[in-house]
Amino acid sequence: MRHRLGTWPGVARGLGAGLLMAVALLGCNLARVDGPPESDPPASSAPVGDWTTIAPGIERREMALPVASASAQGAALLVRADPAVTRLAVHYSPGAARTLGEWQQALPGAQVLVNGAFFDETDRALGLIVSDGQAYGQSFAGFGGMLQVDAAGARVRSLVSNPYQGEALWQAVQAFPMLIEHGGLLAPQGDGFDQRARRTWIGQDRAGRIVLGVTHNLITLADLQAWLLAPDLDLDVAFALDGGRSTGMVIQTPSHQESAPAFDRLPSVVAVYAP
Repeated sequence: MRHRLGTWPGVARGLGAGLLMAVALLGCNLARVDGPPESDPPASSAPVGDWTTIAPGIERREMALPVASASAQGAALLVRADPAVTRLAVHYSPGAARTLGEWQQALPGAQVLVNGAFFDETDRALGLIVSDGQAYGQSFAGFGGMLQVDAAGARVRSLVSNPYQGEALWQAVQAFPMLIEHGGLLAPQGDGFDQRARRTWIGQDRAGRIVLGVTHNLITLADLQAWLLAPDLDLDVAFALDGGRSTGMVIQTPSHQESAPAFDRLPSVVAVYAP
């Protein structure tokens, strides 16, 4: 899809107009994989319920999601990973985007894969990417969020309230906008929050668990933002990863296999590994 970013606080200061336009017009629309048009998919027949353990430290859940179409039953697929048990990694292939299935073949040990950062017309991620200690790009300043892994473990971080200061990281991926600020507070909204699209997001709950979510139903950022405050999610902080046609998740554990395919090729993915 074509992303409309608008002007969240600090975006205009952190990115030039040309780069903003490139992301807005190209975004995840650079290398399409055959897939359905931009519309709500049929209602899901999968059960919607509580968290189910599918691997050590990894839980899966499907939740009802508000969508604009009164005839559609929206659903979100979520994975919750305990950083004390699992390992999170960011994988990056600059200039050589892959389908989610190709990433799955390249990373057979990953129990969960989800699409990562926004990218430009050369299939290079925007913002800072760190993969196995190798850093690429430059950090966003004054907007967006970051998943990071270092010696202290994995955490989701607001770059608005806690700017990146050049610390050494093992893994990292950045994207925008912030949805939930630290403390479970709604982040400021901006232009584009009323646009409906497929969505991918990442957050951290008050127990420190990392929560990854996707939906192929079309939802505004404003509605997603409000929904993420559901009491039983107990999120402390969350931000959006690349959405639209990039949205996708693969789960492959001994007890559970599931795919919500992305329709674009992806230069970066976030992976969860169980022991």
